Amino acid sequence: MPAIIPTRPVTRLALAALAPLAGLMLMGMATPPGQADESAASTERDKVPLMSDLENVQADLDHMQEHQIPMLMFFHATYCTYCQTVDDEFLQTMANDPDYEGRLIIRRVEIDSDLPEIEWQGTSYTPVEFARLQGVQLVPEVIYFAPDGKQVVDELKGVTVPDFYPQYLDQRLRAAERCIEDPTLDVCTDGIDQPRRDLTRTD
Repeated sequence: MPAIIPTRPVTRLALAALAPLAGLMLMGMATPPGQADESAASTERDKVPLMSDLENVQADLDHMQEHQIPMLMFFHATYCTYCQTVDDEFLQTMANDPDYEGRLIIRRVEIDSDLPEIEWQGTSYTPVEFARLQGVQLVPEVIYFAPDGKQVVDELKGVTVPDFYPQYLDQRLRAAERCIEDPTLDVCTDGIDQPRRDLTRTD
């Protein structure tokens, strides 16, 4: 049965009696600070997923700079069985592992697809155009980038020893994290097979 709202004015005594209850009600309606932080963090994670197709280079760079984390960029193709292995068995595993959450973002570039278009420096590129600009000729290839947009550590090309591939990924991630702290370390540039790629430049 619905409650009847009284039409009589509320007395001062009634207000005095209800005042403490109002405080409790407001406290109950408020979100606890920790829960609010978790909700904000969850929203942020939803905006910039840990793993997805590369679509907006600048948005990813902004996120990397804000959180001081590297990007793992994975170049692959649908016709490449090794690429499928890397994607399914290694990168998806990283993306689902809580130990990697908040440490990096993973971006995929499928070179035999026209979509999604990749926004870079105010221009839209197909994945294969973007791959050519990055000097990628064979797949699978993994490249790590620091928050300043520059490539760090040497590329990981092909799949020579699948059993050790997760260690190769992890070693390069740890090296990339060290390079964010100190870009002058030898590991940041040793072994790179061409001039360091730079996501802040298209020339």
